[in-house]
Amino acid sequence: MQNIWAIQTQAQAGGEDWSAQVRPAAGAMGAYVDGIDLASLDAEAFAEVQRLIHRFKAVMFHGQRSDMAWDAYVDFGAGFGELAVDPYVEPVLPDHPQVMGLIREADTTGYNFGGDWHSDGSYLEQPGGLTILWGRDIPPYGGDTLFTNLELAWHQLSPAYREMLDGRRCLHAATGLGTKAPITRKGDYASVNFDQELSRIEHFHPIKRTHPETGGHSLFVNQAYSVQIEGCTEDESAGILKFLFDWSASPAMTARLSWQPDSILVWDNRTTAHYAIGDYGGFRREMYRLAVTGERPE
Repeated sequence: MQNIWAIQTQAQAGGEDWSAQVRPAAGAMGAYVDGIDLASLDAEAFAEVQRLIHRFKAVMFHGQRSDMAWDAYVDFGAGFGELAVDPYVEPVLPDHPQVMGLIREADTTGYNFGGDWHSDGSYLEQPGGLTILWGRDIPPYGGDTLFTNLELAWHQLSPAYREMLDGRRCLHAATGLGTKAPITRKGDYASVNFDQELSRIEHFHPIKRTHPETGGHSLFVNQAYSVQIEGCTEDESAGILKFLFDWSASPAMTARLSWQPDSILVWDNRTTAHYAIGDYGGFRREMYRLAVTGERPE
């Protein structure tokens, strides 16, 4: 039997007629795009941005305005739907509570948020839709973001395995921060007391998820938040989930997107999981996130 780390998949098809300059990031998914100003999109250009995201699942838009107004950034995100406000973290911009600051100073040694495979908010009743991340101050190297194509991961499973999983649900769970936590020093994303008694947020979602706009099917589990398959014993569930986590992290299913200054990265949490690599200690990084509210998975 072939080792899952040696899996081969077809590369992304090319040749689409894009008005922008598009360079695929890897064979599995992802793209770098030049020639689109996200601060001044007309209806036609916005439709192309949506089509790029559906096609590549994670898209880094280079060459954005370094002086883009916060209003323009928020308006861009709101074009995709309702923007979520994190209930546990104080906003860094009081006039724009939808904007979450992700700032690490060069001397920060704290916990690396996002440093495991996850899909944003999959434990919520309505998990995250799109995530938008603006890199304002980027290290000269390091801090790449890894993605896995969960649509590809679903379709690369054998028909028998898909049949076993189809129609089953998985419990997604996470522990909330409990109360809003102010940023107490430069570089902190949030102050977290891991010894505090915290509330647990959990919901069941289908393992095979259908995208509400494209109709495509994806594997919807992730290492950070997926904890138990409905109807299975704890041991059975652990074995199946361990395989699915390893399967979806197979190199041929993934893409590694490298940051450049003046870039905005947009990804679809319905069809991807991601991993924030924390290999830039000694460099400052300043990023700002918008989270587009998703829908209840079906």
